[in-house]
Amino acid sequence: MSGRWTVRVGALLCAAGVSISCSQQAPIVLPPGAQTAPVTAAPATSEPLPPSNFDGTGPGSLISAEPIEDIAADITELGATATRVVYRSTSGVTGEPTEVSGTVVIPGGTAPEGGWPVVSYGHGTTGVLEACGPSRYANLLGSAPIVAALVLNGFAVAMTDYQGLGLGGSHHPYLDSKTFGYNMIDAVRAARNFVPTLSSRWAAYGVSLGGMAAWAASDRNAEYGGGLELVGTAAMVPVSDMSGLADAAANQTLTRAQYPLLMYALHTLAISHPEMNLDDYRSGLARERWNDFMECVPPKSDEVPGLLAGLQAADLTPVSVEATDRLRGYLTDMALPQQRSSTPLLVMYGSEDDLILEPWTEKALQRACASGDLVEYELHQGEGHGDLDSSRSVPWVKGMFAGQRPVNTCELNR
Repeated sequence: MSGRWTVRVGALLCAAGVSISCSQQAPIVLPPGAQTAPVTAAPATSEPLPPSNFDGTGPGSLISAEPIEDIAADITELGATATRVVYRSTSGVTGEPTEVSGTVVIPGGTAPEGGWPVVSYGHGTTGVLEACGPSRYANLLGSAPIVAALVLNGFAVAMTDYQGLGLGGSHHPYLDSKTFGYNMIDAVRAARNFVPTLSSRWAAYGVSLGGMAAWAASDRNAEYGGGLELVGTAAMVPVSDMSGLADAAANQTLTRAQYPLLMYALHTLAISHPEMNLDDYRSGLARERWNDFMECVPPKSDEVPGLLAGLQAADLTPVSVEATDRLRGYLTDMALPQQRSSTPLLVMYGSEDDLILEPWTEKALQRACASGDLVEYELHQGEGHGDLDSSRSVPWVKGMFAGQRPVNTCELNR
């Protein structure tokens, strides 16, 4: 089974049958000609799966599991099976128990000794509404190719929708790293409750918003990941410390790519913080068509690109210095890192990223290095958020499972 495939990060998700309005979405897609499995490949004969465990009540315990019969051919061609699960997790905002949906993909064939190792995959931004959960869609809202590639490399994949996406009952706390970290870790627990013979060894892997989720899983692992063995985390162009959005909005220096990200953050912050007046941060077209900007699937989302083109910087300018300070504080509270990571971390980012600016990522990396984290990081000159070549990332993850020692860039640059 070859692990040689190239990962490219696209700036706009154009998934078959589903148009996502979020221009900041950065899914990993395989380039033309990349190998996953031949179309004519015969599915491997799979072992019968053991009974699932629905008995628990704690984080990661299963509430329901339903096969995704129409899952994308990228996955079925490998003989893998996909299941939509609902599991218990924890809110990073309130600390209260929550219910979260997601997808578990199990490779076909015979598992290695000790069970299939698990990758918890963090997907990029798909929106902030209940309808924006990837597990509801056959193509996983564009994530099916990378999930298939991970399966091809010998991993079971647990992919959380994140709290509030795909399932009602709670809102989606966009950019809240703590919630995302809990959801990522509990997705692995849920996968192991669904297939109890899966390995307890796992890695976190994600891109853009999913890069934040993966990094957050590493950040939360020491205090929340008991019973599991995290071997390493790969975060591609990760959202990390977005506190700079507040000053960029105030100074009217937001990039076009940052408009939707800021609006999503404001929308969910106003739910998490009822004292916050959303109209302190929006005016003009932003206020008039706010609900339309939040749409993530057709037909209403078809209007969003045109609406975004009509936005002006003044439409997202805070009304006062106090409002700017308040927003900066909220974003800082959610930023990474918050704790010391106990396992290796790979971070790749681009010098031309117009969504997550290079200095913002480096600010987070400096704090991680100062806390003693083992971080292998790479700045890709001339590459941006949508075209970062992260082909080395999956081999790096496989190396962590094999016990290889990563480069400690923090130590090298001291």
